[in-house]
Amino acid sequence: MRTGLLDPRELLQPAARRLRRLARRTAAVPYRSMVVPLLGRAETAHAVELACRLAADRGGRVILVAPLVVEPELPLDADFSEEVAALQARLDEAAKTAASYGVTVKRMLVRTRERALGHELAEVAGDYRAEVVVVGAPISSRRGFRRAFPAEVMSVLREAPCRVLVVTGPYAAGGEALSGAGFARILVPMKLGPIGEEMVAAAVKLARDGGSSVETLFVVRVPLELPLDAPLPEVEDHAAAALARAARLGVDAGVEVACRTVRARSIGDAIVRSARDEGADLIVLGSSPRWRRQSRFFSPTVDYVLRHAPAEVLVVAFPQGVLERPSA
Repeated sequence: MRTGLLDPRELLQPAARRLRRLARRTAAVPYRSMVVPLLGRAETAHAVELACRLAADRGGRVILVAPLVVEPELPLDADFSEEVAALQARLDEAAKTAASYGVTVKRMLVRTRERALGHELAEVAGDYRAEVVVVGAPISSRRGFRRAFPAEVMSVLREAPCRVLVVTGPYAAGGEALSGAGFARILVPMKLGPIGEEMVAAAVKLARDGGSSVETLFVVRVPLELPLDAPLPEVEDHAAAALARAARLGVDAGVEVACRTVRARSIGDAIVRSARDEGADLIVLGSSPRWRRQSRFFSPTVDYVLRHAPAEVLVVAFPQGVLERPSA
């Protein structure tokens, strides 16, 4: 049983250090070992399902973690028989879902303090050399609210030594959560480089399993001082290179990837409008590691899409140190 009273220096254990070196060494890692915290939200079941789908083709492993958050005034070993039984039932249900995908399942119930949740999950990720933490989370739509996700999800994002994949869950037009992980149309806003390629690879994996279509979109942002149809040859060359690479990734996996370029003043607005016009069920985004040093955590584009998207959003936040070399 874990105590949950962690010193931040414990994250520098050998397993966590190896995990960080792995993340820095490669731009795209195979999703074989995944930690999924069961946070008791409607989006959690969807997160479990998506994690299993991404891990299934490599004989992957899913580590299900049910946190028991203990109030500060109570000892960690206090009697919580009813709460523990409820968490065990939640673990059993999630394990059945994972087993149906043929992945190896590890179940854990951990006791922790609310403020130590991110540390606890980071330690689990390090111990099991997980490449990804997958967490389901609702989006805050309150005007002026600086962070898109609840505090416990932001804690996981800050502390995880590996990639964090946040899934918002599927929603109907009225905003209510839906069940199931099926997608008919997946939209990937494309950027040149490894992050864009990893997002396409994740979308292709989901499309291959579910018979979905994938569309990659490169938004050419035109400055306000230029007309919308002004020639931008360098940016257009970058767009063509990124989309060509995306198409090749689809061919390698046997999935057709449609490619499109649009011009707009705002990248975020162009993504949202394209998702609405094309009827996308899922938008796949990558968040550069440099934004982890900022108070808002995500780039303005990612934040805008999270708050305005007409579809489910899957965003992968990369840990610091990944892809920050000048060549990237």
